[in-house]
Amino acid sequence: MGVNTKYRRKMVRHNSVFYWYVTPDYEDAGIVKLHILSEDKKFIVTYELGQVSRLKKKPFIVIMGIEFEGLNSDYLGYRRVLTPLWKDDIITPGLVGMIIDWCYSTEKDITLVNWQGEPLK
Repeated sequence: MGVNTKYRRKMVRHNSVFYWYVTPDYEDAGIVKLHILSEDKKFIVTYELGQVSRLKKKPFIVIMGIEFEGLNSDYLGYRRVLTPLWKDDIITPGLVGMIIDWCYSTEKDITLVNWQGEPLK
């Protein structure tokens, strides 16, 4: 089944088509999140806006798809990984592109964290 493209922005990166949108997550206290997914739905991530200025600790991204460079695709479920410090108060296509590029980068340190952003042991 394809991706619902209504109200979603399209971006082409790494020879793939991605769609992204920003919406409040009412199941998570209305926190505004950026959602990025590939056309084949193998790459699905969410990133909470304003983590850098609001949380005062390193931000993380939630990986829901099976495609993420550096992680084993056998695991099914949500995984959270620490990210670089991005200027994330306003979402722009440039920031979305940086996040996609970082996710597909082979030269990054991967630190898995729990739902509160604390490193897993």
